Amino acid sequence: MRTHTIIHGLKNSQKVRVIFKGDGSENDIGIYLTIKQMVSTFATTNAQSLAWDVLLELSNVRQEAQKYNEPIPTGIGTTIRGKQIQLDLV
Repeated sequence: MRTHTIIHGLKNSQKVRVIFKGDGSENDIGIYLTIKQMVSTFATTNAQSLAWDVLLELSNVRQEAQKYNEPIPTGIGTTIRGKQIQLDLV
């Protein structure tokens, strides 16, 4: 049986890089994983929800760009709930 797409417009096997910005460069954390792995990889629910929020935001921006025939972005950097996070499609 086929697994349903988790995020509209992206394959479940799509690889992503997620970077959480800390207070200094020594506190930055980067993770490479697939969209399907995002369900169970994070140690805290806060990190997981931040990653999902930014992934949904990237998906929405990509849909808008496609709708208006603009270049489709492959990454996004933003601040959510006071935390800086960057997500790129690999």
